[in-house]
Amino acid sequence: MLGGLFCASGLLFRLFRFIKYREVGELLLCVGVMALIWHVLIYCMIYTGEIQYYPRIYNKGIPFYYLVGPCFYFYVWLKFTTNATLPKFWILHLLPFFFGLVDIIPYALAPVAEQKQLLKMLVEDIPLGFKHHYGFVDQQLHYMLRFALAIAYAIGQWRMYYISDAASKAVKREVLIFNCVYSTYLLLQCSMVLAIIFNSSQEAYILKSLDKLVWVSFCFLLFSLWFVVDGIKKK
Repeated sequence: MLGGLFCASGLLFRLFRFIKYREVGELLLCVGVMALIWHVLIYCMIYTGEIQYYPRIYNKGIPFYYLVGPCFYFYVWLKFTTNATLPKFWILHLLPFFFGLVDIIPYALAPVAEQKQLLKMLVEDIPLGFKHHYGFVDQQLHYMLRFALAIAYAIGQWRMYYISDAASKAVKREVLIFNCVYSTYLLLQCSMVLAIIFNSSQEAYILKSLDKLVWVSFCFLLFSLWFVVDGIKKK
């Protein structure tokens, strides 16, 4: 929650830069961070049980989670490509977003009473979020596909960092810090998801274990600190 507050503060500085200087990279970074904030918020609401009182907002973040990878990738791409615009093919990277958008329709059309019943069960059994039938595909597929794409984009970010010779030292240092903090957070999340998928007998324990969650939370806090401090510095 503290990381979410830092990120929200950082958004103000980043959006200011986008409005004043029309820096598309800052807008892309903001979109990706907002998706991360939403993911953290929803998980906190599930963990505390508050989500059952707000059934309309559950699973609405699925399509936006697919935007994190491409938004961060093109943020780095624009860092290394000064005065350039997004490439013509960038819209193809939105296809997973539309896939997620379609898949939230069954839950959105379900009666509110039915949604509340599902969320009441979800609060008592968090792994149900991987197993419920409200969607056109197995819910585990979303987690696997989303993180697989995120890792692929992160690899692309690192590749750009190593092959770019034209960027200044300041830009390379900024991208290095961003890549390191985000990649660590991403890998910790992926390790949890894989542990849950391939160890169903321990999934409830993994999702509620503070010993495991604290490391993901700590990395998110580091990312949020980078986000707000870097945003203030640029202002």
